[in-house]
Amino acid sequence: MRRCHYLIYRQLGGILVMLGLLTSPLASAVSVNDWLGEIHEGTSHTAAMGDCELENGELIQSCQLTFRTYGRLTTDLDNIVLMPTWLNGNAEGLATYNYLGPDGIVDTDDYFVIAVNALGNGISSSPSNSVQRPFPTFTIRDQVNLQYRLLTAYLGVEHLHAVVGASMGGYQTYEWLMTYPTFATHFVPIEGTPWYTFYDQLRGRAWQETLALPEDSAEAIQRKAHLLALIDGLIFWTPEYLNRERSLEQFDDWLEGMARFDSSAAILDRASQSAATAQHDIRRGRPDFDAQLQAMGRPSVLAVVFERDMTVNPEPNKVFGKQLGFEVVEIPGDCGHFGPNPECYQQLVTDRVSAFLRGPRDAQFQRRTMPIGEQSRQYYVYLPEAYGSRPLPVVIALHGYGTTATGLASAHAINPHAKANDYIVVYPQGAGFYSRVAWQEGEDLVSSWNDLASNAPTEVGPHCLPDRLEYPCYVECGECKACDWTSCEDDVGFLLSLTEALKKSLFTDPSRFYLLGNSNGGSMVQRLSCDHPEHFAAAGIMIYQMPPGHACGPGETLPMFHYYGERDDGVPPDGKPSSDGWVYTSAAENTRVWAESMGCNTPSSPWHTELTRRHGLDCEAYTDCPSKDAAVVSCGDPAAGHEWAAQRISAIPADCVAPAQRQDLPRQPDCPAISPTEKRWGMEVVWQFFRQYSRTPALVSFQ
Repeated sequence: MRRCHYLIYRQLGGILVMLGLLTSPLASAVSVNDWLGEIHEGTSHTAAMGDCELENGELIQSCQLTFRTYGRLTTDLDNIVLMPTWLNGNAEGLATYNYLGPDGIVDTDDYFVIAVNALGNGISSSPSNSVQRPFPTFTIRDQVNLQYRLLTAYLGVEHLHAVVGASMGGYQTYEWLMTYPTFATHFVPIEGTPWYTFYDQLRGRAWQETLALPEDSAEAIQRKAHLLALIDGLIFWTPEYLNRERSLEQFDDWLEGMARFDSSAAILDRASQSAATAQHDIRRGRPDFDAQLQAMGRPSVLAVVFERDMTVNPEPNKVFGKQLGFEVVEIPGDCGHFGPNPECYQQLVTDRVSAFLRGPRDAQFQRRTMPIGEQSRQYYVYLPEAYGSRPLPVVIALHGYGTTATGLASAHAINPHAKANDYIVVYPQGAGFYSRVAWQEGEDLVSSWNDLASNAPTEVGPHCLPDRLEYPCYVECGECKACDWTSCEDDVGFLLSLTEALKKSLFTDPSRFYLLGNSNGGSMVQRLSCDHPEHFAAAGIMIYQMPPGHACGPGETLPMFHYYGERDDGVPPDGKPSSDGWVYTSAAENTRVWAESMGCNTPSSPWHTELTRRHGLDCEAYTDCPSKDAAVVSCGDPAAGHEWAAQRISAIPADCVAPAQRQDLPRQPDCPAISPTEKRWGMEVVWQFFRQYSRTPALVSFQ
């Protein structure tokens, strides 16, 4: 299913490959260890597999698998990537179109690639090069089982860094995931599918019916070749792409070039692989499919699909990704099934796949990205062990100024609490840059959230004093005013888009999305809650109040928990200017405005849980609200300054990065693996508050 001018010469290429194989046969004693220190640039090999038993009990006699190798092995053999071939393609084609190679989708400067020719492609055992008549019917699962046997029994490979495949190679990648889920660290199906849709079956049946037509004359074979070309042309690209890239004057020549399956041998090979893809379904023969997924835990998978692919429908990838908890990157554009090719969107694919393959072996977070305008924004997902067993609640956690997404998670031990309480945590990263700062020598990370308040003074009064501590100005903000200090990015748009994407891509309970923000992340939580409360069930604001004139509420029921430090001189809870000359609303006023917006009656009254009482918090709450059991709570911690002290691990810097974020912020320190000396209880207080609420009509309505 690749570039046609290459496939026209597929048979010639096969002959050349076979000639190469005759000079470099692979004996069973060969091991990948024998290749240490060598640089392979497409070295061709063949493995004599003996008789290969298939799923249906048939045998391929004198079975051979052929493959090519690229790159250099590391001494510990931890950089091996298997790349199965696409429909009617071959290993050399993967290199020709830069699916592998220096700076390819799989970079052979970093990885040692074993590119395996599929059964039925005319190079490995196929109808066209076998004396068996009829040639046995094989499946995608048969392909994968033989590849596993090749790697383990013939090459001595014990583990793969990744399996990466496009189109039919993507089918094989999904089958690898199901059949040998622990044999590879990462799995990357590109424009593949875990199972067929109705439309996929329709396309496959059209191919199969055409391939079954009589071949009783040269004219009949030529007519069959042209019919296949017409079907291929209709589904490989979109009408917009063909109309733009081709002219009517080119039509006959183009169609002739597409009619590449113009011999009985080529048609037999294509028919064998088409029959294999028609049976493809990773659920087939697995009555315990759901239980098997649960047993797999959280495999490292990245699927890449193309929005307008008319050859392989992208939707099953999204369904399976949501079920198993992996990211599906959908690339827009009109190239259709040729999206990964150099002339289309290969660079986008390369960027995403290369970043994914560099990820840690045992990732605590999934690194994901989202396009916002011309930018790509990062966020990091933690999935607890219970993921997939039922729809889970989601906490969207926003870091503070000058810190990082994974630093928030690490310095506050949020993931262990999420694991114990079965909720998903999503950590977006605020926009940032490096700049000299007034509070230390040298450059520091500047990261923040545009809460649409901190850079917007009101008639109530200034946000800062003339002698305030100056903060760096974001370049995209243009000319900064005296009290400006946050980003000017569209963070509201980013976080709303993220919320909707999470509901579509993860197995979540959409009625139980919660917001949690620390410091400047808290002001961003308040902005989202005030302007877009309909998306969330409750909000938590740690150590922050809005600047003067910007205290706000949701205008409908959205319970809120506020935690502040009574010793906080960075964002003082009493409304007085901070020691650095910045001004914020008092904790009491910020909470009152929220409660009033919700329709709650004043005044507030003392409020406690067993945990807040045990740890000496001073809590007030508005509980006389139109929606039963809704509350707006504010708790002061006598022992805390400008830190969420109830959850903070002081030995871990909040601007550190976990391995999943290192590629995005390589100048930041690594997050150390340090356990708290005392049990942290702050997130438990928040979670006890959150879990009471879900987004239901009864909760939100008070009109």
